[in-house]
Amino acid sequence: MTERASYRVAHETRYTYSDVVTGAHQLAHLRPRATPWQKIKSHKLVITPRPVEQAAGVDYFGNDILRFMIDAPHDELSVRAESVVEVESHAPEAGAVSPPWEAGCAPRGVWSANVDLDIEQYRVSSAMAPVLDEAFAYARVSFTDGRPWFAGMMELTRRIQSEFVYDPKATTVTTQVAEVFALRRGVCQDFAHLMISCLRSLGMPARYVSGYILNRPQAGARRMMGADASHAWVAGWCPAHGWVAFDPTNGKLADLEFVTLGWGREFSDVTPLRGVVLGAATQTLAVDVKVQPLD
Repeated sequence: MTERASYRVAHETRYTYSDVVTGAHQLAHLRPRATPWQKIKSHKLVITPRPVEQAAGVDYFGNDILRFMIDAPHDELSVRAESVVEVESHAPEAGAVSPPWEAGCAPRGVWSANVDLDIEQYRVSSAMAPVLDEAFAYARVSFTDGRPWFAGMMELTRRIQSEFVYDPKATTVTTQVAEVFALRRGVCQDFAHLMISCLRSLGMPARYVSGYILNRPQAGARRMMGADASHAWVAGWCPAHGWVAFDPTNGKLADLEFVTLGWGREFSDVTPLRGVVLGAATQTLAVDVKVQPLD
């Protein structure tokens, strides 16, 4: 029988400004994505100050978005998303049979007329997840000639978790993959970009997934890194299994404990909240996330 879990997710983003700003235009990726394994039971967004205009839509990647505008003077902006979701287990079994990794890759610079663009767009380099010689060499340790795709993916996921240190103070949202290789530390966003860069450098499709992870360790177990904040992981494409999600921050498959917000080529495609404010002020950002199991 398929395992299921239900969660209530509360995600509050609060900007405090050093002076009064006169308005704001914002774009939010804060509604969890409906997928074959994830059902959205409820969702609401509370924005303070109240927007004068807002419009829901869907972005290029199929993620739900909300655009809103505030035209009242304010020195603080609060955006609180509350969602209830049901997640089904959808990851392959441990040791699942898969073809050699080469079956799903494409040599650099080689294109075919018969392609699935929903896959191919995640194979090419992007600004935060580029194709790099260093990433190619790092990935090749796990993807030796003829090795099954699933085995290579699991090893790469676990190597990143064991060889890189989770350190929230080491990087920023603009840190490049080459810097993460040099530092050997970072956060979930950095490790997701690094793994995507490794896979794309081998010619394999990989996409960036944004969402949340449950932090409910069993007695004596290691606490999940990236919990109590928005989280990021990676989905790779396999001819035998389709898209399969891996969490390099915690060295595991991303399955029942993960709530998906959306996906794209990299972080900038699915930023939870971004926009512009009208006024000369510095800002302080505070984010609070709680994932509560409802079972």
